[in-house]
Amino acid sequence: MFHGRRRSAEELYLEGRRLDLLGHERPALPLFEQAAEAGYGPACNELGKQRIRAGKTIDGLQWLRKAVDAGVPEAALNLAAVHTRRGQLAKAEEFRAKAEPGLRAAADDGDMTAALALRRLYRDSGESEKAAEVVARAEARAGGNAGTQAGGGGALRAGDSGEPDFWCGLGALLDDAGRPEEAEPWWRRGAEAGHVESMYLLGLLLHDQRNDDGLRWLERAARKGNAYAMGSLAQLALATGDERTAEKWLRKAAKAGFSGAMNNLAVLAKERGERAEAERWYQQAAEAGDAQAEHDLQALREEAGV
Repeated sequence: MFHGRRRSAEELYLEGRRLDLLGHERPALPLFEQAAEAGYGPACNELGKQRIRAGKTIDGLQWLRKAVDAGVPEAALNLAAVHTRRGQLAKAEEFRAKAEPGLRAAADDGDMTAALALRRLYRDSGESEKAAEVVARAEARAGGNAGTQAGGGGALRAGDSGEPDFWCGLGALLDDAGRPEEAEPWWRRGAEAGHVESMYLLGLLLHDQRNDDGLRWLERAARKGNAYAMGSLAQLALATGDERTAEKWLRKAAKAGFSGAMNNLAVLAKERGERAEAERWYQQAAEAGDAQAEHDLQALREEAGV
């Protein structure tokens, strides 16, 4: 009987990353674990972040250190953030300095995730001119004005910042720099090209601007499997008192593996007095890495005298 070839650590990581960006946290986690166990640095970084979010700080720090040793600059920045929260400022500065060269090289190579991290590094260090330069270099790489590129038939070259991932990342960079009106055309370009994360971000932005198109883009992203969009639609439905629609979207997001949706389903069940159902959803959310769910589950059991 034919069996498919075993996936490499990089392939496992990339699939996990794709799922994680859609909010499919639960199915992404074992992929990160397998790739990290194989020593793949980026997976060690993702696993470290997830462990810390789940409240497993010691384990998370160990994975982040392995990622740093493997040459992943974002992991050094993540370690700097942990040391900053602990008040260990000298140690934090040491890791920021270690992260900078790698992030700068990746950003110069067109990696917008690295560019975003680098801009924040400079911002947090009070180096506003360097932070602005990161954005300017990304815009220059994009070939100039977003409106010009998106209209008038101008096309970005494929393989040279002419990809939806790049457009989405540039939009995120501009939005993070306080320029959402300039982020919009890049997210719109990505959304119209079928990029699901761009649909989601564009939907959120337009909704914040009270533009009715925001809901349409969130719904399109949700139909394409973006669990974050499903969660946003659920929150919007709850705000109007439509609990039935909210629960429908939360159940879809939970089925996809989004821990936040599981936690919200637990809250709804608890408010209805459905303790067993609430416990079930809190348990699932905790297993998917939601630290707050684990705390709430314990509180629920204590209330019931369990």
